Amino acid sequence: MNKSARGGSKSPPPSAFDDACRSLARRRQTEAEIRKKLAKRHSSAKIDEAIGKLKEYRFIDDDSLIADYSRDRINLSPRSVRMIEFELSRRGIDKEHFRRLFDAEFPDYDEVETARRALKPKLKTLMKSPAQGRREKALRFLHSRGFSYEVMVEVWGEVNQEDESDL
Repeated sequence: MNKSARGGSKSPPPSAFDDACRSLARRRQTEAEIRKKLAKRHSSAKIDEAIGKLKEYRFIDDDSLIADYSRDRINLSPRSVRMIEFELSRRGIDKEHFRRLFDAEFPDYDEVETARRALKPKLKTLMKSPAQGRREKALRFLHSRGFSYEVMVEVWGEVNQEDESDL
């Protein structure tokens, strides 16, 4: 039994704007992510029109997404700038655009301090490990968060000094 036989009419396909709004309802996305998703079903003219409307209504704003995402990554799940840049580049943010905004938004960012905050919650379980493996585990963890070798060694040196002074 088709729809018209039941008294209903077939609805028109959703517009690019409707599809974008539906996608944005699930999670915040970059302009590039929306464009990629819409390209599967809509023409570039319809996509440009929808993107213009989304920007007008402030449903998408890559600049504020970069600032908010970076702030969350620094404060809630500390990562290096390099890792944040990589994560956002995978979402379609240009690296130069990211760097410009990051430097303006976080002029006092300190990579070593961020690495300290990243490692701090791990220290309790780390210190239960045998002494030989602690350094390797700490450096591996910090490396997974995108920190450079120099930063990792500096933070581990500080942790190791504090550990020795507690004895």
